[in-house]
Amino acid sequence: MLKRVSIQNFKSLKDVELELQKVNLLIGPNNSGKTNFLKALAVCNNLIRGESIEVSDNFNKNSINKIYLKLSFDDKPFENLEGTFTHINYAFTRNTWGEGYKFYYGLSDAIDSEMRHMEFPALNGKMDKFFRIGYIYKPDPNKLDKPSPVGRGSLEVATDASNLIAFFDRIRDEYPGTFAQIKADLAKCVPEFTEINFQNVESTEELVKQFGDKTFKRIGLTDGRQNIIYWADELSEGTLYFIALLCIINQPNPPKLLLLEEPEKGIHPRRIFEVIQFIFRLAEEKDVQVIMTTHSPIVVDMFKDMPESVFIFDKDDEGATHVKNLQRDVIEPEAEKSKELGIEPHHYTDSLGDAWTVGFLGGVPK
Repeated sequence: MLKRVSIQNFKSLKDVELELQKVNLLIGPNNSGKTNFLKALAVCNNLIRGESIEVSDNFNKNSINKIYLKLSFDDKPFENLEGTFTHINYAFTRNTWGEGYKFYYGLSDAIDSEMRHMEFPALNGKMDKFFRIGYIYKPDPNKLDKPSPVGRGSLEVATDASNLIAFFDRIRDEYPGTFAQIKADLAKCVPEFTEINFQNVESTEELVKQFGDKTFKRIGLTDGRQNIIYWADELSEGTLYFIALLCIINQPNPPKLLLLEEPEKGIHPRRIFEVIQFIFRLAEEKDVQVIMTTHSPIVVDMFKDMPESVFIFDKDDEGATHVKNLQRDVIEPEAEKSKELGIEPHHYTDSLGDAWTVGFLGGVPK
């Protein structure tokens, strides 16, 4: 499991370090650095997969400092990579703005902290076997209510879930157990829907222009009470988002680290509890670590028994992101101060969502 992430000079993250848990929640106002933190991990994901990155997009143009990313693990996942390692280090150095960049990375042993440098392609396909960071998922319901091309679809859900129909079309045949699990999860949370349906649709000029000459299908859900199929353009955005989330957490080869932006978005407040509960279940059943952002007090309140998993993001007057851990940096210091003063400490976790909303914890708009 990824235990610690240290980041320096990546966008607004000048110097932050997070001690992570199995499921982690990032809270804070818009533009406070939550997405920048996820993007830093996404950069590591590209490097692990051997994909290209746009370094220039990640530099502060007024900075001459090195971008530094360090991932530390609580176990030994890299025992077959010429030794046993528990740290991955990445660094990017800009020489002079506009004149190119230097990049190095290494694996270091936790015992002697020895940095071992090697050509990056040596890790391509090896480290991915042990640890793979997911993309930043932010499903867009507006891309789910229209017909989509099918064929040999990907076994990975796209970041915006726009390939959902092609994904379904493939796993239904090749991974029937996964397809059945998605159906079961859907029926548990939305009992009126008993089947997931697909229908071929005729190619339109617009579809051919966008995707080419392919076969197209649309997705729908059967209302078992009425025995009526509601096609995607008749379903609510929340229902479409929920289907996408179920596919993400049930895809055949889920990432070891799943990054989710606002998983409650578009979901009816009464369904948010089930959504987050499924995310918790994913972490346990599939041994997947989760980092997600939220603006929902309902989601925040679901972490009241695990304050060590909540991270509060704020920016200072110079635009630098600062991160506090709810347990270590808020609850414990205030409990100690209250003890010294002989007064009853605040019990934030009694109603954590409300405590955050009114500003007791920080991480709210100024």
